[in-house]
Amino acid sequence: MIKVKPSNPKGVRDFLPAEQERRQYIIQILQKHFELFGYQSIYTPSFERFETLAGKYGEEGDKLFFKILNSGNFLEKRGQSILPELEQNLNAPQKTAGLVSEKGLRYDHTVPLARFVSQYQNELIFPFKRYAIGPVWRADRPQKGRYQEFFQCDIDIVGTSGVEAEIEIIDLIQNVYKALGIEVEILCNHKDLFYGLCKKYEIDSKQTDVATIIDKWEKIGVDEVRIQLNDLFESHSEQIDLFLNDISNPNLLDQIQPDNEFLKIGIDAINELRKLTPLQSVKITNQLVRGLDYYTGFVFEVVCKQMEYGSIGGGGRYDALTEVFGLKNMNGIGFSFGLDRIYDVMETLDLFPKFENKQHILVLNIDKDALSKNLDIVKKLREHGICAFLFPSLSKIDKQLSYADKMGISKAIIIGSEELKTEKVIIKNLKKRTQELVSFDLAIDKLLETA
Repeated sequence: MIKVKPSNPKGVRDFLPAEQERRQYIIQILQKHFELFGYQSIYTPSFERFETLAGKYGEEGDKLFFKILNSGNFLEKRGQSILPELEQNLNAPQKTAGLVSEKGLRYDHTVPLARFVSQYQNELIFPFKRYAIGPVWRADRPQKGRYQEFFQCDIDIVGTSGVEAEIEIIDLIQNVYKALGIEVEILCNHKDLFYGLCKKYEIDSKQTDVATIIDKWEKIGVDEVRIQLNDLFESHSEQIDLFLNDISNPNLLDQIQPDNEFLKIGIDAINELRKLTPLQSVKITNQLVRGLDYYTGFVFEVVCKQMEYGSIGGGGRYDALTEVFGLKNMNGIGFSFGLDRIYDVMETLDLFPKFENKQHILVLNIDKDALSKNLDIVKKLREHGICAFLFPSLSKIDKQLSYADKMGISKAIIIGSEELKTEKVIIKNLKKRTQELVSFDLAIDKLLETA
């Protein structure tokens, strides 16, 4: 057998017990608040049909969702027969990928939700409020805060168009991050404001591409945004300069005169939200467009105020996503909490509580004749809700006590040959470095008193 050096593929990580405990702490807080607001948990598979995912995320997104090569001996069976088709479609990457891939790993939880709602529309009660917590995959370049496998924790309301849904999600966002100890700023914009500006300055013919470039504003800066927009339209345009001036203007909403329907809808929607939501809760940001194709109304992004890191959550309204699955007139809005990024922020800011080790009691295994009694004690402790376990092999007492110390276990139970004879056990407090001898009959009660 060839020896293999143990290592992870780029972009994915393992989590040691202490890390996993912190991640579960975040998940429990999220889950508590999701359910407090009336969201229900659902499950969707980790992969979807190729056509379910393709074309839903824009050109950039389509490049980043992982395609799964058809299983078994597909290439052996069809390798030669599909070569002509592959050659004919070399300039159509998505069609080429579809020839050898019938499935793809989910890119987010939103498109699978749209498929789910369309598939089970007759079994759901609308408005339908759901949450999903689990991994998603993107073939992105791995870097700090950006992974190829990461967890998203999503909430969605499907079947409502009222601004009440936006207000509820803003309220939930505030509650969650407050519970986690993270001070955040909620950035908000409306896609119709963006569409209206594109129309005003006659660059709406490529507004999806424009959105993708504007979406990188914080990362690349306004000068590079200008260069990319000019390259997109193959000329330096005064219209682009005017467009960027408006996008950059923090007082735009109070100064602009809407000259098209998109602008009017966007401005009216934002003003309505501002009336109903405290201004300190939300910052209206013209540059926020979120480049995913399916967003149609309000879009949100959350950043940490205590450190420079980037987005730790985002979402928005999508009012036509289910149409591609045959379900029309089904409005929706959702938000995704980025578990991995939240973890990084909390670790950097030292926001995690000090967790006590749950393995409170270790029963030492030093005499094979005591095995039956040891197992009986472990069983009774567990029946009383105390975490206890028997060291899994006969070993020297020093080795087992060293293990208990490294694991942070607070108490040890010792039954050796002498204790068997006298029908007693030694209860050792590993934190205080004390011990006492107790009869078999009283041992469980004594341990329950001090648990």
